[in-house]
Amino acid sequence: MHPHLVWHSTFASPTGYSSSSQAIVAALTDAGLPVRPLYLFDVDVVEHIYGVIPPHIRSLQQLPIRLDVPQVVYGRGDLFCKNSGAYRIGFTMLETDRLPASWVEQANLMDEVWTPTAWGREVFMASGVVKPVYVVPLGVDLAVFAPGPARRDLADRTVFLSVFEWSKRKGWDVLVAAYRAAFQPHDPVVLVVKIDHRAPGNPLRELAAALGEQAPPVAVLYNQTFSPARMAELYRSADCFVLPSRGEGWGMPALEAMACGVPVIATAWSGLTAFLDETCGYPLPIRGLTPTGANRIPYAGAQWAEPDVDALVELLRRVHRQRDEARALGAQAAIRAREWPWQRSAQTILDRLHAIG
Repeated sequence: MHPHLVWHSTFASPTGYSSSSQAIVAALTDAGLPVRPLYLFDVDVVEHIYGVIPPHIRSLQQLPIRLDVPQVVYGRGDLFCKNSGAYRIGFTMLETDRLPASWVEQANLMDEVWTPTAWGREVFMASGVVKPVYVVPLGVDLAVFAPGPARRDLADRTVFLSVFEWSKRKGWDVLVAAYRAAFQPHDPVVLVVKIDHRAPGNPLRELAAALGEQAPPVAVLYNQTFSPARMAELYRSADCFVLPSRGEGWGMPALEAMACGVPVIATAWSGLTAFLDETCGYPLPIRGLTPTGANRIPYAGAQWAEPDVDALVELLRRVHRQRDEARALGAQAAIRAREWPWQRSAQTILDRLHAIG
């Protein structure tokens, strides 16, 4: 086995790439593989500007940077050209039915490419990636995200939860339209939305306009950074997690909710299909694929799913009316999530490095 690996990515920003990099590097080092974390966008010492660098990452960044070992660039596909390893691996994901040409070009400069799901692998190859593409799954911290005691607050209501970055891709418009159609203002329900938005615009105003005057209750958590333990508490406070997104490279919040024993309604397309099916949740049908409407890379010229808003209305009502069924599916969701520990991700990587060696 190679005695060393360079993991070129981000480790402190509030992104899925950072949090999963932290987890994968920890699992690999626990398995005995020395890993050198290398900040992707600048020198290591400046990354603290964007967040807290975990102690295990800071410690490993004292190791020398070696160019005679494999290097993984884990980030957007247009960053693969920064790979300077002896064996170059690009690891990325996307949420649409095709990759942009610039990503394909850089993927084909690698020795091999990784992506988290079989669905993503098919998209990569159909887009023109000719280098070997391997599935390296992401995971969930099962020590933190686990079922807990029954909720005491709002016990008389069905609590729906959604966690997302404010964008068209996340389908917030589908969620709001379906929630309004499914319930009346006096119904014993509440929708809790945790929104992250760091760009220009006013999501709260847009959300209020979409809800209108006579909407069922909605609670908003806006631009609040939660620790993993607090996120687990938030998931466990819900009766159902809902994410009618138009595409996911993986779908970390849905898997975290499942690990907490919460049933999930999520779009039956893209990365989520790796772990969500009707035996452990509520796959949301789509009406088909539709152009993203974006004029910038990586979404320009691509398609993603259009979730079926009428089907979502019925699923929301079903969860509200059939609470026992929802709890049973939540229990199955927790069992399914246990199949995706970070150790599985690390072992898949170790197996690939052994094969490369």
